[in-house]
Amino acid sequence: MDSNVIIEKSDGKKQQHRGGFSLITAIFFIIGELAGGGLLTLPHAISLASWFGIPIIFFAAICATISGFYLAKSWMILEDRYPEFRQGLTRKPFATIGSYAYGPYMGAFVSILMNVTNTCATTVFMLFTSDLLSQLTRSFIGYNICQWIPITSVLFLVPILFGSPIDFWPIAYMATLSTTIGSILLIISLAIQVQRHGFIHEYRIQNFESFASCFGIAFYAFGGAAAFPSFQNDMRDKNQFSKAVIFGFIGLLTLYIPVASFGYAAFGMNAATNILNNFESDNLLNIFIIIVRCCFLVHFSAVIPITINPVFLDLEELIRIPKEFTWKRLLFRTLMLLLMTFLGATFPNFGQILELIGGTTLTIMSFILPPMFYMKLCDNYEEKNDVYNYSLWLKIVFILLIITGTSGGIASTYGTLSRWEPLQSACYIAGSQNRTNN
Repeated sequence: MDSNVIIEKSDGKKQQHRGGFSLITAIFFIIGELAGGGLLTLPHAISLASWFGIPIIFFAAICATISGFYLAKSWMILEDRYPEFRQGLTRKPFATIGSYAYGPYMGAFVSILMNVTNTCATTVFMLFTSDLLSQLTRSFIGYNICQWIPITSVLFLVPILFGSPIDFWPIAYMATLSTTIGSILLIISLAIQVQRHGFIHEYRIQNFESFASCFGIAFYAFGGAAAFPSFQNDMRDKNQFSKAVIFGFIGLLTLYIPVASFGYAAFGMNAATNILNNFESDNLLNIFIIIVRCCFLVHFSAVIPITINPVFLDLEELIRIPKEFTWKRLLFRTLMLLLMTFLGATFPNFGQILELIGGTTLTIMSFILPPMFYMKLCDNYEEKNDVYNYSLWLKIVFILLIITGTSGGIASTYGTLSRWEPLQSACYIAGSQNRTNN
């Protein structure tokens, strides 16, 4: 980690940056943030749309890559126009992009969306962690997911106290490596399952609502744009983040497609929200699945601080909590952890939260706002040049991206709400304590 690095700006001038992480680390942050939850749920997404789910996954990946690429370019426009953004930490860079594109109200809107999205996503990760702990300790502890939720919250109190991504960059490597190892072993386990029991031959779309919900899960699997500007803000050379987006999503597809395909081939319409819960007792498979669960447990332990950090930075800026560690940070983040614990106990069926945010806030943050911001910032840029401009063809691509993202999000939200069961599975309602996620 270099403390001072000279990089070349788009206008040819050179600028000295504070220390930050590299392109490779940024790629690991992207994969580490997104891979775990999306990986385990994509077989279920395919089960909702049958084999049409595979092109939906590719479609979501392409849309997310375009949006993430130009979101990174949007931040570089701000740095070129406003030198104050070239140095130091910007606590809420995504909202800042929105403010300079469309005004302070858009900035406030982005902040609200980001905070809701990442808080819900972190809650989903906590539920995944609780589910994994429940499965791993079933034979000797016997706690269900509802009993593990508060324990999981306590375990994450210390990791969420870090300042910004640059303070915990090594855990991005831990998150990505654990997911990669777990994915390889999961693919092997699914291949063994298919070899022993054959392919499931019942492949069909259940109904329109289920098909539409597939979009929400696919968008969720690639919807990490809310955290991207925070990652970019901590890089040595922020111009490189657009490359990190491309390589990061290529890495995600490399993990996603085999698991989604093999998972659906092995279990068909019965693929669970967490594919690991589909495996039955089998001595050989049990060994693999235990290791896979441990790998993903490590992944979620690492990714939770990454995902919730932009929320903390944004809200702490709003309520003027110092950037240095104080008792105010400890109190605020503890209260936020209690909020996520309550959300998790209210909706322990994490598939419902995942599909809902995938079709609503994540779609807006990751597929609709980035192209809007880039076009507006280019239009507002006083010095017209080839670096920050867009052609008619690119404008058409952006418009199609916004339309398809909006349509997919609306369809997914409709499909999810039509199957929604509010509070029926809440941990604090009588009779739900014995429930576990399948």
